Amino acid sequence: MAKRVSAEPGCPELADTTRCPDHTRARDEARGRRQARGYDAAFDRLKRVWQRRIDTGQVVTCWRCGARITGRAWHLGHDDHDRDIIRGPECIPCNLSAAGRTSHG
Repeated sequence: MAKRVSAEPGCPELADTTRCPDHTRARDEARGRRQARGYDAAFDRLKRVWQRRIDTGQVVTCWRCGARITGRAWHLGHDDHDRDIIRGPECIPCNLSAAGRTSHG
């Protein structure tokens, strides 16, 4: 993969990913640890409960689009307006699209 200029405005560094290592580290630090973002022990327990349902063959669908959730490639989705509310399993495209819409207004 070819290196490209960092996406951080004004940074001339070439990077293998979107940002240079220094700006990637700074961005991660600014986001805070996962627990500060709502991914605490209770969240982890709830995700394990849903994973057991999936593993035992219970039909579990994405709460946004209704697609069937299988395997381990899924996210546990939050409400769009209140991150304290966990809606349920969500397919990865729905989760990432919702996160993108939230972060871009």
